[in-house]
Amino acid sequence: MVEHAHSYPTYAKVIHLGIAVFGITAYLTGDWADGDGTSLGYLMHTYLGLSLAAFMLVRIAVGLSGSQSLSFWGRSPFSRQQWRFALEDIKTVAKLGLPERDPHQGLAGITQTFGLIIFTWMGITGTGIILLASEEESNVFEFVEEAHELGESLIPIYLVLHVGAVVLHTLSGNPIWKKMFMR
Repeated sequence: MVEHAHSYPTYAKVIHLGIAVFGITAYLTGDWADGDGTSLGYLMHTYLGLSLAAFMLVRIAVGLSGSQSLSFWGRSPFSRQQWRFALEDIKTVAKLGLPERDPHQGLAGITQTFGLIIFTWMGITGTGIILLASEEESNVFEFVEEAHELGESLIPIYLVLHVGAVVLHTLSGNPIWKKMFMR
């Protein structure tokens, strides 16, 4: 087992925590959002979602800025190398092993990118719903609302992959969660 010495700076931990807290709580309060737009449940879901959108904007800005820990540059989820690593990782998991990669590579990198895309999608479509609320009968509003519901169905898949990987690493003696929450 290889334990990577990589740790995240405080700003990366705050961004991760913000996305996790606001993303999950917005997801969990989604059923409360039904109503006329003034109910407590609707307002709670709306403000949690807007907070997620703000954290996603920060995450994207940091990723594009060249931050060493969170940079998007040089790690494309669409590269052949990334998918080759991911296939190797899947084979390793199928043999009841755990992949040993640098952060953001292989299956871990694709999973993380999947999560960033979903939460960005939810932030954009949720904000669109708020901005188009006065046009609830329009086709555009209906499209954005359906797109938001599509994203909602993908969140549990992402959470199972991401949290499941963290749990498996922890059970195997490599508690990678500590890199995000401890020094």
